[in-house]
Amino acid sequence: MEENFIYLFGLKLLQPGAFITDVLIAVTTFYFYLRLKKFQETQCYSYFFLFMSITSMLGGFGHLLFEYTGKPLQMFGWLFNAFAIYFIEKAALKEISEGKLKNTFKIAINVQVILYLISVFAFRNFIVVTLNTVVGMLGLVIPILSIQTFRKEGKNFLLIIVGILLSGAPALLHKTNIGFSIFSAKEISHLILILCFYLIFTGINNVFVKRAVVERVNAN
Repeated sequence: MEENFIYLFGLKLLQPGAFITDVLIAVTTFYFYLRLKKFQETQCYSYFFLFMSITSMLGGFGHLLFEYTGKPLQMFGWLFNAFAIYFIEKAALKEISEGKLKNTFKIAINVQVILYLISVFAFRNFIVVTLNTVVGMLGLVIPILSIQTFRKEGKNFLLIIVGILLSGAPALLHKTNIGFSIFSAKEISHLILILCFYLIFTGINNVFVKRAVVERVNAN
């Protein structure tokens, strides 16, 4: 595949299109963080978006400046991904009422974070990020939230689940290296991720934020 780059101010900048879409992800998820951090019920979800924002911004610069920074800057971004997955797992754990089971899962996600951080430095490969995301999302978050689909607010939890499931599509698209028109596979995958994050945010907003607003109004 032909290398995609531009020269700006004497610098060779790689994958400028992917950098722009990474920044779009960062700005979008940071906005979701600002919207959700106001409510106690959505603190963990807000941190998920915050660390996704940081990961995307660092990832964008990691690709853009790879000629000068190499893999270390990318890996720095990967570290923050660990905390994004950790906090969405913590958010899901709040839906478990049984104390012993919840404590077991807490230990599991703490061990997961430690193993992930060690693996990032040991293998220095993005596959570690992918595996950690799959384990956290498919192995814990989706099963827990799926239980909520049988409850009153199930449709809104289902929206979160759909957003998470669809977020796997960009990874598959990225592997194909298939581009459309002026967009590369990576750029298209980033745009799809924005849609996925929007679905997740909308589901969270419908379940928790609207409930919190109603409770505050009733309290007054």
